[in-house]
Amino acid sequence: MVLKRVYEVLKKRFDDGYVNSPLDFKYVNQLQFVMTTIGAWPYKQFGRNRLAAIFSIYNAFLILVGTSSNALCFNYIRVNRTKLSFFDLGHNILCWIFCGLYLQRLLTARTSKYQETIKDYLHQFNLFYFKGRSPYAAKVHAQIHIISGMFTIYVMWEMFIGVSLFIFMPWFNNYSRDMFGENRPQNSTFEHSVYYYLPDAVYSTEEGYWMLFICNIPLSYFTTIGLCVFDLLLCLIVFQIWGHLRILKHNLQDIPLPENNIMYSVEENSKIRLLLKENIMHHNFIIKFVDRCSDAFSEYLFAFYLFMQFITCILLLEVSSFTADSLAKYGPLTIGMHQQLIQVSILFEMLNTKSEQLVDAVYAIPWEHMNTNNRRTVLFFLHRIQTPVSLKAAKIVPVGVNTMSAVLKTTFSYYMMLKTLAGER
Repeated sequence: MVLKRVYEVLKKRFDDGYVNSPLDFKYVNQLQFVMTTIGAWPYKQFGRNRLAAIFSIYNAFLILVGTSSNALCFNYIRVNRTKLSFFDLGHNILCWIFCGLYLQRLLTARTSKYQETIKDYLHQFNLFYFKGRSPYAAKVHAQIHIISGMFTIYVMWEMFIGVSLFIFMPWFNNYSRDMFGENRPQNSTFEHSVYYYLPDAVYSTEEGYWMLFICNIPLSYFTTIGLCVFDLLLCLIVFQIWGHLRILKHNLQDIPLPENNIMYSVEENSKIRLLLKENIMHHNFIIKFVDRCSDAFSEYLFAFYLFMQFITCILLLEVSSFTADSLAKYGPLTIGMHQQLIQVSILFEMLNTKSEQLVDAVYAIPWEHMNTNNRRTVLFFLHRIQTPVSLKAAKIVPVGVNTMSAVLKTTFSYYMMLKTLAGER
């Protein structure tokens, strides 16, 4: 009763009323707004060519700025690598990796495969277009809609808190050290959220500090959006795929037995044939969309798991000093990045699990009561459904819990090695 009451409250909270398409959903509007701020929303595919041209130029400008920032960040590391402490060096390498991952995602947003996939997700594949097929489909659509809305709000708040702490913790440290007062410590330098290869005055004068502080705010925002909102988009797509698999499984289990419990009549066999055809077409529809997603996000997923090995390792190293500053600055970021890795992997594993359940559902079809033609169709369907529904990184590695486990094992191995080196240094 309590769960049902909570569900009804959430349903009212996230109810969008009557809408003409998924583009009118509140959580899709929020996603569109945030992705527009980095020029990553495919306006051209939705018939808004003028906006598409403007934001394409804007996206190219952000790539240029990101490339310049990445080069300046790398040069700072190269020039000051012998002067920086082990943990400061780790912080700068972390920022450099973040910038590289952000650039990779901006470039992904310019590809036609990515843009067409987003169009298909909102104009064809969304459960909004399937809710009228059966009461169960309407129920699944409502549940996925609530989950998507809640998850979007959660990620938005996570991004806001993370970028705020990352930007303002260095400011607070400078304030607590009296760096803005008249009695500023001699030969002291200002702490920043991100460091670049710039004149020394930027780090030793208050005017230079405020200039870089203001520049770091939009750069940190764009990088955070690039790191999180693309994963949010991919998770929302996975929710829709999972919903389709649930509907397909239910439809397979809902195929009726013959009235005489022995063999289907000629009329019943005709109806069963139509049901089998409908389910096979639905499965092919899901497979084709998943293949397009896998093709569009292949390099994206490869870069995600590759960079996550370094990001999670360095974050563990930074937070392991257990000072108030490191816990406030890196604690939420460490939790957020590990949670991001885990949630994405678990969602993909849910697809794999649900896909495996479809094999049992097809085998449980009452094929022994059918005529020869329908049995052949079931056999064909059973053979076709053996291929799991999964997205692949670099079009080779299936993404899921096993991939996540391998990344975390490598992360902790590198962490222990770097922790030992930090102690020796």
